[in-house]
Amino acid sequence: MTLKRAVLRFVAFVSVRSSNPELLRAQFSALSRLIPLLYFVLVANAWVLGIAFIHHAPIWLSVYGPLVLTGVCLLRVVLWWRKRHVAVTDQRVVSELRRANVLAGVLGAASSAWALSLFPYGDAYAQSYVAFVLIVSALGTMFCLAHLCSAALAVATVGGGFFICFFLATENPIFVAMTVNVLLVIGVSVVVILTQYRDFVRMVNASTEAMSREREQSRLLRMIDDMPVAVMTVEPDTLNINYANETSKRLIRRIEHLLPLKADDLLGTCIDVFHRHPQHQRRILADPANLPHNARIKLGPEVLDLKVSAVTENDGAYIGPMLTWALVTKEVESEQRILQMAHYDTLTGLPNRATFYEELERRLSTPGNRVGLLFVDLDGFKLVNDTRGHRIGDTLLTQVASRLRAACNTPATMVGRLGGDEFAVLVPHDNAEETEALARRVIEALGVPYDLDYDRSIQIGASIGMALAPRHGETGEALLSRADMALYAAKAAGKGVSRMFMPEMETRIQDRIRLEGKLRATLETREGLFVFYQPIVAINGDVVTAREALVRWYHPQRGWISPGEFVPVAEQSGLIDQLGAFVLDAACREAAGWADGARVAVNVSASQLGKGTLVCAVQDALAVSGLMPGRLEIEVMETALLGDEQEIIAELNSLRSFGVRVALDDFGTGYSSLAHLRAFPFDKIKIDGSFVRDAVERPDCAAVVQAVATLGRRLGVSTVAEGVETQAHLDRVREEGCSEVQGYLFSRPQPTDRDAPMVEELNRAEARKRQARQNQVPA
Repeated sequence: MTLKRAVLRFVAFVSVRSSNPELLRAQFSALSRLIPLLYFVLVANAWVLGIAFIHHAPIWLSVYGPLVLTGVCLLRVVLWWRKRHVAVTDQRVVSELRRANVLAGVLGAASSAWALSLFPYGDAYAQSYVAFVLIVSALGTMFCLAHLCSAALAVATVGGGFFICFFLATENPIFVAMTVNVLLVIGVSVVVILTQYRDFVRMVNASTEAMSREREQSRLLRMIDDMPVAVMTVEPDTLNINYANETSKRLIRRIEHLLPLKADDLLGTCIDVFHRHPQHQRRILADPANLPHNARIKLGPEVLDLKVSAVTENDGAYIGPMLTWALVTKEVESEQRILQMAHYDTLTGLPNRATFYEELERRLSTPGNRVGLLFVDLDGFKLVNDTRGHRIGDTLLTQVASRLRAACNTPATMVGRLGGDEFAVLVPHDNAEETEALARRVIEALGVPYDLDYDRSIQIGASIGMALAPRHGETGEALLSRADMALYAAKAAGKGVSRMFMPEMETRIQDRIRLEGKLRATLETREGLFVFYQPIVAINGDVVTAREALVRWYHPQRGWISPGEFVPVAEQSGLIDQLGAFVLDAACREAAGWADGARVAVNVSASQLGKGTLVCAVQDALAVSGLMPGRLEIEVMETALLGDEQEIIAELNSLRSFGVRVALDDFGTGYSSLAHLRAFPFDKIKIDGSFVRDAVERPDCAAVVQAVATLGRRLGVSTVAEGVETQAHLDRVREEGCSEVQGYLFSRPQPTDRDAPMVEELNRAEARKRQARQNQVPA
């Protein structure tokens, strides 16, 4: 009886029982992850053993056996792969685990029988290898099936039984000893697996219990979370309050001054006192079918959030309404602030980009609706923001917004801030004349000086691009894009103007994109890029003090492309660093070979400054060329100092620290300021050619040239007059005191001796092309 009970307990222990679905799912999950490894172990061992006997045993035994096993395992793996993401039911889990038990026994028996069938064909070493493979396969399979104890024990029983019976029957002392060892190893492995399985079961049960407790706690927490801050119940017939918790009474005390009752008199009072229109509330509460019901009630400055639900008996009988309520005044204010922030610009109060775009799309989606769009960009705002500070910049933007509201105050006209110093105006028509008239009024209004402080008056301007729907686009994205193109054209026209979108603007944008692509490809090969040099001479004209390096570009299809066309494209596209490095390297290498020892001047774009890369680029160019630092001049325009001035000044100081000279180019135009000459000790000041050319006829221009020349002498720096084209120009700047001159009177920019033949050939080719085009023009 004891033996039978033990057998029954063992069978119950190793069987797949459906009474614990969580454990079964955990076994199934763990087994699914190890199935491919299990089949790999079996197939690998089978093939290794088969190959070891391929010259000793029949091929149907050494090769076909592993093939059959491989096919079976591959089939099982394919089935496993297809079902790996399929949701499993408890019934399928039980079915799969029972199938695993059967397959474990069958595969254990089949693989053992096959391996032992090879035994007679081998010598002593091969026979020992059969024993080794058998025990390794059995142990590997057992540990892969450790989470399904029944399957692991089946493998131990079948595989171990085959091994023990077979090798004991050989009566070979070595194999008998091996059998004893294997028996011990299998026994220890079974103990380990049983221990791991017991711990696995405990872990799963503990996890299940923890999840159960967590669900219970979660339910309890939800009940607590849903517990109202203030609770009242009322009689269903009279709607008189028959219960109020302490929280309700505390809240009532906070708003007693707004109600015709005291907190202590709450019980027995009709809830009509909370509602301005109690008839509506009574109609809702009279029928439980209307519940639950939510409402927000405003009492003076306070807001009450009211939730009414039906309380019922276990049998569903209606007991009465229960009210949960809270003061949500602060929450309502926060919601309104969030709503304001989500849809309106916090600085100006205008609709933000998202709101403006949403309104634009809404109007465009209305059949037959026609709209006009003005894209407004401020001229000179960045300078104010950088030089006067962000506080003044913010004040300026608020005043701009006020003027836009005043100028665009017609019905259905919407003004929005798209970001930064960009604004947009949406008008309810597509009349070009009216839209252009509005643009002129906006430019005029925004151009009036702004009084930002008691001693500060600032003047900026505005450029406007316009587009009309449906003429220029039927979607918000298309209309904004084309208004932006028109704005770009307005900026290019000199700022302070407006432009209506025209199709050729889009063509120019596409041309610019194509030009950028050509420039990018050219910078990779550097074919067609040249550096020309124009001399800077002493005022007496007999000594060349420096030569300015000027980049030139020849494209096979477009011919010579003006620097005024491709340099801005390089700056806007981020290619200026590559282009600048090319000019810097070429200029330093060329200057290193000049016999007269003249300096070489290289222009640096504002886009190259302030990034911390210029100093390294200059050092590399000097090191490669061998040019002395004192023979290199870096020319910067004054507008470059209007950005991050401290960073730029620090970068220029780094250049001067190792001997490179720095010149201020085109002084007298733009934002000329003595503060920049005080902030940095420039080695040279170059006077813009527009003053030089007009100095002969215009006394004011001559005065500017004289003032800059005098300033240069006082500061101890040389002054260069640019644009000297005639003897009259030279006489005038010599009279005004300039120390150096540059211009066509002395020389046009010329290629190097090495590039001159190629440039001459390119010029002849261009001449032939022009002649061919002229010949094709009909008379």
